[in-house]
Amino acid sequence: MSSATCRIGACHPPRIIAVTELNRGNAYSAALVRLGERALGERAVVETFGLPPGTYGGKAVSVSLGNAFIYHRILDRIIDQAITAEREGYDAFIIGSFSEPFLAEIRAVVDIPVVSIFETTLLVGCSLGTKLGFVTTSGDVKGMIEKTLPQHGLGSRVAAVLALDPPLEGKALHASFETPEPMLTGFERAAERALAMGADVLIPAEGIIAALLTDRGIFRFRDAPVMDVFGVTWSYACMLAELRASSGLGVTRRGRYAPPDPELFRRLTEGRSS
Repeated sequence: MSSATCRIGACHPPRIIAVTELNRGNAYSAALVRLGERALGERAVVETFGLPPGTYGGKAVSVSLGNAFIYHRILDRIIDQAITAEREGYDAFIIGSFSEPFLAEIRAVVDIPVVSIFETTLLVGCSLGTKLGFVTTSGDVKGMIEKTLPQHGLGSRVAAVLALDPPLEGKALHASFETPEPMLTGFERAAERALAMGADVLIPAEGIIAALLTDRGIFRFRDAPVMDVFGVTWSYACMLAELRASSGLGVTRRGRYAPPDPELFRRLTEGRSS
């Protein structure tokens, strides 16, 4: 998972906050910087950072986050990261996880646009075809996507949510940057199944598989678009930030996104940091 921020003017773009043991030296981090530069050009500069090394105790991220308690305890810091990003002058915040943790909670407490990679790829995918096919790396991530999908009311536009078979997790997943063949072969097999189930748009639904496919220039398969999910999401966030700057367009403050009591908000956030 990653999240990001975009500042308009210099268009300071997505700050990636990955729900992996992301650090500036690894292949995934380097790929995100490269893909951000490719997608946004001079509009933005991609910054990356993630959860502290050791957060998952060496366990696979997808397996760890399958537990509701661990998911909440590890990821609730993303709310504080969004609050800090707004205070530091960023103009948009991206949640780069297909489980989109605390999306509603973050939108309820910051005024800058907050987008998730899952919601964004759903919305943009509906402009590219009639049925979407999500391809991810494991059954655990597949389950997260299936759990999140109903919240957006677009289930009728999704033909398939599929995992690689065999799955790729943990060290084997990260090794795909050095040995991509197992992932590429697995993606092709899953993509064929998704197309057979009626999908006409393919969405790589996990950070490493998405980065690997985009980095290798794989944007089409059997005449179906293969979405550059990072480029789409960063561009979408910058669009919303530009609209907010030019016309004041922003999140509703009615219903679910009504603002919190200011004094209680101050008390609950005082002394907390990202």
